[in-house]
Amino acid sequence: VWALSLAGSPTWTQLAPAGTAPAVRWGHSAIYDAMRDRMVVFGGGPETPLNDVWMLSLGGTLAWSQLTPTGTPPDPRWLHSAIYDSLGDRMVVFGGEADECFNDVWMLSLSGTPTWSRLTPTGAPPVARMGASAICDPIRNRMVVYGGGPGTYGVESADVWALSLGDTPAWTQLAPSGTALHHRKQHTAIYDPRRDR
Repeated sequence: VWALSLAGSPTWTQLAPAGTAPAVRWGHSAIYDAMRDRMVVFGGGPETPLNDVWMLSLGGTLAWSQLTPTGTPPDPRWLHSAIYDSLGDRMVVFGGEADECFNDVWMLSLSGTPTWSRLTPTGAPPVARMGASAICDPIRNRMVVYGGGPGTYGVESADVWALSLGDTPAWTQLAPSGTALHHRKQHTAIYDPRRDR
């Protein structure tokens, strides 16, 4: 675990959290749970995908611990997308792959006992994909997903989708104006709140 200080001259520092760390992995997701000042990590894996959940407390003593959510968990996966939905106080997970690509949506509630549940949005969903990026658009209470593609090497998408996060989640494909990006997957994205982009 590493931290990059952002004040003054940026500096890398390797951290040494207490507790048992998760197994070595790649292709996992991580979100910042601002309400509890912790990082929550889901899935990924070393040689086969996992569906375990871990938290790293960031306030006070840094420490790893494994979460054991109730409910039926998502299938093991890697290269999925995840966001922290602050209004719903939950982690939202989309897509990813194992032996096949997924286009399902899962919610991990973070208050009280963490609980998994599958969302069943209305509307035509994006095709199954891995390596897409996703951000939470808190102004419009939605998750925005860009790109990704099937597990096939060299096949990527450049489409943009919005999943509303209210009481009745729904998929909508967006049609941005301007010059389209090149197709891509396994990239990253952030939400810029100052400029709403």
